[in-house]
Amino acid sequence: MKVDVYALGSALMDIQVYVQDEIFDELGIEKGSMLLTDHSRQEDIIKKLLGENLSDLEKSGNKLQTAAGGSAANTVYGLSQLGGAAALCGKVATDGFGDLYIQQMKDTGVLFNQKQVADGMTGTCIVLVSPDAQRTLLTCLGVSSEISYDDIDEECLKGSKYVYLEGYLFDSELATDTIMKVVDTANKHNVKIALTASDPFCVERHKEIFMSLLKENVNLLFANASEAKALTDTESTGEAIKTLYGLCKNIVVTDGEHGSTLSFDGQTIKINPIMVTTLDTTGAGDSYAAGLLYGITHGASLEASGKIASFYSSRVVSQVGPRYTGNIQAELKRLKL
Repeated sequence: MKVDVYALGSALMDIQVYVQDEIFDELGIEKGSMLLTDHSRQEDIIKKLLGENLSDLEKSGNKLQTAAGGSAANTVYGLSQLGGAAALCGKVATDGFGDLYIQQMKDTGVLFNQKQVADGMTGTCIVLVSPDAQRTLLTCLGVSSEISYDDIDEECLKGSKYVYLEGYLFDSELATDTIMKVVDTANKHNVKIALTASDPFCVERHKEIFMSLLKENVNLLFANASEAKALTDTESTGEAIKTLYGLCKNIVVTDGEHGSTLSFDGQTIKINPIMVTTLDTTGAGDSYAAGLLYGITHGASLEASGKIASFYSSRVVSQVGPRYTGNIQAELKRLKL
């Protein structure tokens, strides 16, 4: 099947919990951080916050608290909701969360390779949402990042317009090797390559390989202001954009209330932010990427694509959770976007 975007990403079951600020001191966690943790630590945190064991949540499949997530998964879900065709290559285990992940992805309309392995556990991410809508992520990767080239649907990859690479995957040596092979396949079949920087800490861990990919293979980079500055060792967003544009001909830099900047093939466009009451920033960048990719793969101008991305992202952050629950296609039609 031909798709607009074929994505590689960590398949993580999100467990979203709403907390007060004092809990961060109690848990010894920095608010707004993104930390890799282990299963036992997550068990302790869930027990303290919800009074339940992680295994109990897994068995119950409590959809009020869990959602099939991961950064790339959020993006391809958004693309599908907007009316595009998308596929995700990810990996889950043969456990309760793995079964639930497959079912929830199927419900979104995204093609999922449904790769389950008997050894290990499905990756999970505890998302702590504080009153100011900040998110703090505690991630246990499980089997999620162990993507091999055998997991790739090569025909789907070859038939896509873009392959979308999640930066977090570079934390896995196996996934990194797989990504490099995917890049080779994409280049041979004229599939464009998009990379999301994921977060500043991810950039710091993998700056060398990110920069190499940007110089030689990446057609489109998604980064927020912090990630852009981390990539370029610059102090201002403007400096970062200029530096990145010298490396990659198509870049997108988002900057919250300051809007976003698109630099494509010599054309630079500033997209004004849409001011909303923010309830939860989870998935803000992922949904922006979904909107931009939808626009540019469906014949919209660069400016129109940026406006779609900005609007869609604003709708996501004005509700709880990374997946918009409204009818985004109808809303865009009313706005003539």
